[in-house]
Amino acid sequence: MADRTTVAVLGAGIMGAAMARNLLKAGMEVRVWNRSREKAEPLADGGAIVAQNPAEATEGADFLVTMLADADAIEASLGYGALANLSANGVWIQMSTVGEEGNERLARLADERGVAYVDAPVLGTRQPAEGGQLVVLASGPEEIRERCEPVFGAVGSKMVWLGEAGAGSR
Repeated sequence: MADRTTVAVLGAGIMGAAMARNLLKAGMEVRVWNRSREKAEPLADGGAIVAQNPAEATEGADFLVTMLADADAIEASLGYGALANLSANGVWIQMSTVGEEGNERLARLADERGVAYVDAPVLGTRQPAEGGQLVVLASGPEEIRERCEPVFGAVGSKMVWLGEAGAGSR
């Protein structure tokens, strides 16, 4: 099953855990990490691999999905080498609501590390997240749009592509 898509999910709170479960249901390999490990552990029952740290979660992953509290938490988590461990063509899909300034900081970080970055905040709460019914406001490089669609399709019922990275947050 070498062609199976691997997604690392950083953040296993209400939204991140629901997204991880939906990615698993879509047949993807999911590795999950959370600052409080006890929040991530229940996902192992559904087939997720609970990682010790962000770098372990992203080792060779096709996609990194971040769903953490804010840009500071995301930056701190990525400081563990998570971006460097993505596959050569790995894509970082940033799905947290971080605002324009936070998004700009994270986009710069991705650019500095040579990682494709998609700003993709979501609209919805617990129930839509659990049902894979989120609305994804995606923006980033057009050439990776098609590659991201299976991830978006697993977590959302609608994806709106808004152009260059940052448009989703704006």
